[in-house]
Amino acid sequence: MDTMANKATMPGTTRPTASAILAAASRAIVRRGADATRIADIAAEAGTSTGTVHYYFETKEDVLIAALKWANERPYQRIDELLGHEAGDLERLGTLLELSIPYAGEAREEWIFFLELWGWILHRPELIADSAALDSRWRSYFVDIVRSGSGSGVFRPVAPPDEVADRLVALVDGLGLKAVLGQPWMTPARMRGILLRFAAGELQVSHEALERAATLG
Repeated sequence: MDTMANKATMPGTTRPTASAILAAASRAIVRRGADATRIADIAAEAGTSTGTVHYYFETKEDVLIAALKWANERPYQRIDELLGHEAGDLERLGTLLELSIPYAGEAREEWIFFLELWGWILHRPELIADSAALDSRWRSYFVDIVRSGSGSGVFRPVAPPDEVADRLVALVDGLGLKAVLGQPWMTPARMRGILLRFAAGELQVSHEALERAATLG
């Protein structure tokens, strides 16, 4: 492995880090899809050789799976930061719903990584545990906010808090899939309107207040 790495790295150059390779693989996946992405595509995106990619990852499947896991973890860092800035549960809910919408650009790319990972999971049972951990983390944001707001009286859920949280997650996931696929009847703007109206009804809060809370600065 060291010999291969030495051949792949020319004198005076710096070998990209594993994280840089994963970032390059993620960019390639967005353009080509995971199945169609080759080691050569990843190397070109990273500005390095295929040998350097193989220095960190033995096979194409190894690097693609690692890249999809890496890309699916990154949004949570931003969610944690933004939710931490919000003091009230209504504001936290509005922020979370706004962050869940696949607007063009980074938000849509995050959804692509999510869908690509689930596509691989269908045929790779060994990935189920990893995907379950990611899915559980996503659900936990909704459960935490709905439980907290229900306990404080900010929300008056029409069903047990955890059930309402699961309804919100299901709606986000279902509408998000349609929006990412570009269905003409489900744009990000329409998804946002449906989500906010549904959440306001399920939690019995002012739609106008939730609308204001969902407007990110």
